[in-house]
Amino acid sequence: MLYNRILAVIICVFFLTPGCLESLEDDLDPNKFWGENCDEVSDELCKAGPAPDFELIDQYNNTVNMSQFKGKIVVITFIFTNCPDICPAITYQMNKIAEELGSNFNESVIFLTVTVDPERDTPERLKAFASDYGASWQFLTSDAEYPVGVMSPIWQDYGIYVDIDEDACSGNGHYMEGYEGCHCNPGYIQDPWNVDSCIDDPDYDNNATFDEGTIESDIISALDLWANGIVNASQFMRGTTYLDESVPGFRELISHLTPEGWKLEDVSGTEHSSSTYYKQNLTLIEFFHTKCGHCQSQIPALKEFQANHSSNVSIVSVGGYGMGGNQDNLSTIENFTIEYNASWTYLYDDSHSLMKAFGFNGYPSWVLLDGDQVVGKQTGRLDYEQLESFVQNRSERVNLSSQMVEILDYLVHWDQGHVSDDDMVEIIANSLNYEYNSTKETVDNYGVSHSSKLYIIDQEGNMRVVWRGYDWTYASVYHDIALLL
Repeated sequence: MLYNRILAVIICVFFLTPGCLESLEDDLDPNKFWGENCDEVSDELCKAGPAPDFELIDQYNNTVNMSQFKGKIVVITFIFTNCPDICPAITYQMNKIAEELGSNFNESVIFLTVTVDPERDTPERLKAFASDYGASWQFLTSDAEYPVGVMSPIWQDYGIYVDIDEDACSGNGHYMEGYEGCHCNPGYIQDPWNVDSCIDDPDYDNNATFDEGTIESDIISALDLWANGIVNASQFMRGTTYLDESVPGFRELISHLTPEGWKLEDVSGTEHSSSTYYKQNLTLIEFFHTKCGHCQSQIPALKEFQANHSSNVSIVSVGGYGMGGNQDNLSTIENFTIEYNASWTYLYDDSHSLMKAFGFNGYPSWVLLDGDQVVGKQTGRLDYEQLESFVQNRSERVNLSSQMVEILDYLVHWDQGHVSDDDMVEIIANSLNYEYNSTKETVDNYGVSHSSKLYIIDQEGNMRVVWRGYDWTYASVYHDIALLL
């Protein structure tokens, strides 16, 4: 499931870095709260004075009330575990604040997350959610026979509007602060004639599925951050490079690409197609020149390698290039094969483009293909042991979907500056059939109306800061907490 462990593991690299704290301080007064100061704002949501107390249970069935945290700063947020959008983002941001707080977290600063969907959010469910997202604070609910009745006064005290309605948004979405009408689940869109109803999205394609842990599923999780405004296009494009140490980034994936659609003749005039080699297991390609001394001196090593590995590695030498005023052609290449009694395939590149396409400009240069992927590159003379090592220590082949292959083709143009970050993100999203089919399949139909407010309560138990909506960042909330420490 995409909204579980994957997001918790890889999501962190796409958001603001500690350096963002400094940039924010350049624009805002570092000596004032960046949220709304309840001592200065007079309304129902940000009342100066003691924060409303309550008694609930956490994910371990422990009783929790506000009075037990006297002397500590308390940060309160409201979510529900079936929420497919902002709630995972809120939980992520809270994790980032915890990281910034270091030893102050749980010692001087307490986090509390209160559910707005207690019918579904049992302690067991909250425990699983916290574990999925690596959240080490208390998630609160009620185990009363009618939990909504117990929690409604709490929601009211904190200005959280909750209306659990199975029929809300046609059962395919929910209401949320900041949206007019329904915020529809993936696979659904607002009815243009009734904004309080969600209808099937005719453009939604749920045919593409990707296993957990694949490059595609990791990128889809990252796309969720982009779609919800947590990262911009530039952060997404740069951040995805670091999805996970075990997963290649975009630039590494690009390095696996092979030039498409080349056809070259051998010394007998027979045409060889790239598609033939791209379907084989291992192909060792040498780019050479007949007047290259290193190319000449390594022929014995190549002969020995061919004798020992002809069953599992195809050797191809490609010539036709210039060196010091000497331009190779079919005749010079054929004479070279005869002189050195070389029995593997020699191809003539009359357009002089293939070596450049692989990114080489010197002789000899080597590329190792595993099917249609580059798994090794090398320049310079290689003796037999070095050839053995080159093949044996090749890069791992990356399993790619047809969608990812298409993305990689575009990524080459992006890497060269021919496609903007914004356009590239859109291309990736479309190629992977974003929106999420797995989300559509796993998220329950619900109609929970709620807001995403965040409250900061000081050591004396007084309401001090409120953040409304979902536009706060970990950096801004951390700043306000730090002022109270």
